Amino acid sequence: MEDYNTTPPPVPPTPGSSNQGLPPHEPWQEPPVESPPVRDEGDDIPPLKPNNWLWASILATLFCCIFFGVVGIVYAARVDSLYYRGMYAEAEKFSKKAKMWTLLAVAAGLVYIAFWSWMLITGNLPEYMENFIENNASGYNF
Repeated sequence: MEDYNTTPPPVPPTPGSSNQGLPPHEPWQEPPVESPPVRDEGDDIPPLKPNNWLWASILATLFCCIFFGVVGIVYAARVDSLYYRGMYAEAEKFSKKAKMWTLLAVAAGLVYIAFWSWMLITGNLPEYMENFIENNASGYNF
């Protein structure tokens, strides 16, 4: 009877096989697990990305004041590119400028709406418009 608890002998290489002259094949092993790199004290964690105010600048441009809103959009568009280039102080500066121009556009829009609302409420709007057309009309005044 055969003993089933013994390992079989290795199979000799066959003539003409491709692994002739190579060292014997070892079974596959897991690669060693490396520990994560230790953070050095010199490694700086970047600060949080400042708000770019882009969506607010676009809304202020559309609904309030085009001139100030466009300037806000220009500054807002630069914030992300400066931050991702590692220029954190400049990104913060441009974020503050975008905020200033956006809020200025909103304020100008509110002043504009308040002015025309006041003119309409007080009843001066028809007189103002009549004077404006009469004094600034071009061409022939019949």
